[in-house]
Amino acid sequence: MARRQARRDGAAIMSALLSIDAVSKRFRGLLAVDNVSFRVAQGSIFAVIGPNGAGKTTLFNIIAGMSAPDRGSIAFAGERIEGLTPDEICRRGIGRTFQLVRPFPALSVEDNVAIGAMLHRHDPALARRRAHEVLKQLDLFGKRHQPASALTLPDRKRLEVARALATDPKLPSSPRSTVRPGLPSF
Repeated sequence: MARRQARRDGAAIMSALLSIDAVSKRFRGLLAVDNVSFRVAQGSIFAVIGPNGAGKTTLFNIIAGMSAPDRGSIAFAGERIEGLTPDEICRRGIGRTFQLVRPFPALSVEDNVAIGAMLHRHDPALARRRAHEVLKQLDLFGKRHQPASALTLPDRKRLEVARALATDPKLPSSPRSTVRPGLPSF
């Protein structure tokens, strides 16, 4: 949860849920992310936009712990997270989807989402209940018994979002291509 800070006039303000400060990443000679800084307040909607090759996916990979920044810092809910593993970052509350969806193809749609729900629920029945809630939200409940490999590409993209939402993220992040109009905003 974001921390309260005092303003000069004595009123409380909320610190950012996510703070990115001077983050850079270089791949050999290519500067992929250059001195990026921003803050995301709890409850806000924030977009990172730019043309192909601008470093958006690299930035998401850095935030999610898939890649380490060469310099700069990342704080989530007031705690530094750069250098943590992706699963540690997910447990703290950053959910992530990917542009290339990779469900567990042999598992059912329901099982794919229940796996995400198991992050914070050790009882399989509770995880399955959470999976059902998310599948209903994303209009996939009727397909819950199908193998993930049988889904169309748009449904696999919604399944990717469902798996992320089942982890109960405080800050879900998703490339725009995985979201469609009418889905719950996150």
